[in-house]
Formats: sequence, structure tokens, C-alpha cells
Amino acid sequence: MLAIMLGSLRPEPQWDLIHQAQPVVITAPKPAKQVKTKHKVAIALPDPQIGGRQLFDVGWDAFHDEAAMDVALQLISYLEETDRVDWVINLGDFLDLPSQGRFDQEAGFAGTTQKAIDRGHLFLQQQRAAAGPKADIVLIEGNHDRRMEKFILSNSASAWGLKRANMDELPVMSIPYLLRLDEIGVEYIDAYPAGAFWLTPTFRAIHGNKARSNGSTAAAYTNESPHISTIFGHSHRLEIQSRTVFDGRGAISSVAVSPGCLCRVDGAVPSVNGSTHTDGSPAKHFENWQQGITVITVDAEEKAFVELVQIRDGEAWFRGKHFKANRRA
Repeated sequence: MLAIMLGSLRPEPQWDLIHQAQPVVITAPKPAKQVKTKHKVAIALPDPQIGGRQLFDVGWDAFHDEAAMDVALQLISYLEETDRVDWVINLGDFLDLPSQGRFDQEAGFAGTTQKAIDRGHLFLQQQRAAAGPKADIVLIEGNHDRRMEKFILSNSASAWGLKRANMDELPVMSIPYLLRLDEIGVEYIDAYPAGAFWLTPTFRAIHGNKARSNGSTAAAYTNESPHISTIFGHSHRLEIQSRTVFDGRGAISSVAVSPGCLCRVDGAVPSVNGSTHTDGSPAKHFENWQQGITVITVDAEEKAFVELVQIRDGEAWFRGKHFKANRRA
């Protein structure tokens, strides 16, 4: 009896009891009205390494991936039609130039430089057609592009800087001259590795000189310059890394992005891990490389927003649309 009496004297809980959520009915919201904004759009194309081998039995075996390049051009055209394209930025290693490199030479490299130059000029013209006449096209010098200058300086320094008689123009053995960049309105950013194209005062595009393992290359750039955002090539790997620090004014956010590459990833491109058979053909070897591009939208306040687009086996998905290569190598 005493236990029953004490039990009846226990205080009621002073907190709300847990119960089922109140039922709610949601109707789909109407999409916000699209308002024209003063934004800009850039498309970054990484490392096609245009070039190849001339094999006796097979013929031309390209380093660049025609399917990936075709998808990139489709994406440029799509953005020009649906939004806008203000910049097409080639992130360097545009040409491979193996004959001018310091590494072991292969018989198949002989006589391929002119073919690479012709294909490179065509690719830039295709970019112009896809992006429209108002877009700025930029080509940043990479370490492979710089091979031409280093080759001449090492083997025939007296030939460097030569021009046609009585012409105020670029040296005839320079990349801008050979690719006819001035004729097609392409800006060349030289001075690798220092050369940079600035989309905003705090967002730069470079070729880059870092290639870390385990996806840490992007982190190396944000750690090195946490107040600067960077899009870079060179590493051939898809990476994105964000970092936020702060000072007395508040948060400082940055991002580093690698779009990967537009060259082949099956061992065709000469590399440290690759090799060739006795007939000169490349051994099948899949590098830790990935293909893609990056789209950067810069708003009126110069804040940059990046979209990393993967390309796999000549296909890509972007903003709900499927892109598939029309041609392959």
C-alpha cells in the first residue's frame, strides 16, 4: 500500500513527450524565374598532347584521344547554345613534341612534328567554330610545348629567334608562329611554369608543375596558396580540393581543380611507366590518368563556381545531357 501511495506522488515529467511527427503535405514549388545575370563562362581543356608515332605496319598512332577531344568540342558548342562561352582555356601540353624531348627517342617519332602542328591548328579552329567569334581562346604553355624552344637552344642556339626577312613577326620556330595563333585570335601564355591566365584577381589557370600521388596534387595548390583558386593541368588526373581559412575580415575559400587530360590513357603516350614492343607499337598500359574538362562560371561579384565533367570511353554527362563522340582515332 505504501508503494502505491508513493508512486502516485511522483511528479509528472517537465519535458515534451516524444510522439509522431505532425503530418505535412508538400506541393512542388514553382521554379524560380530565370533572370539574366552578368556572369561569364570558361571551359578548360587539359593536356591533349597532340602527336603520335608513325608505325611501319599500322601507320599513324596518335597520342591524343580524338573521341575525348570531340566530346570536349560538343560541350563547348552546347554551352554556347544554352548559356554562353567567354573563354576557352587550353591548359598546356597542347603538343607532345616527343622528337624534341630529352627522353629516349623512338623510330616512330621521326617526321611526326609537322603532323602534330597541323592537327593542333585544326583543333584550335574547331574550338573557335564551337565557341563562336566572341569567345577568347587561350593557350597556356606547358612543359611539352616548351620542348621546341629547349630543343633549338640545346642543338642550334644560333637558329633561335630567326624570322623571315624584313618581317615584324614571331620567330619561325616558335609555337605561336607554327600554330598560326595570331591569325586565328588565340592568346599564348608563355614562360612555363610561371605563365598564368587570371579569370579573376584570385582565380588563375596554369599548366602546373606538380604531380603528386594519391589525389593530393590539388591539395598541394590549396595548401601553397590558400587565398588563390587554381585550375591546372600536367597531372592527368581528375581532382578537386577546397580549402577555407580566415583572417580578420572573415572566411577565405579557395579551390584547386585538375580536369584530367584529353590524351589517350591506354599506354600510347610515352611515359615513365609505358613501353613499346619490338615492332615499335606501344604496350597496353593503363595509367592512373582520367579524361575530362572543367566548366567555370564567374558571377558578377567575381565568385567562381566549378563543374568537373568526366569523359569516359568517348562519352560524358553534363547537366542532364548525354554527349557521345562522333569520331574516334
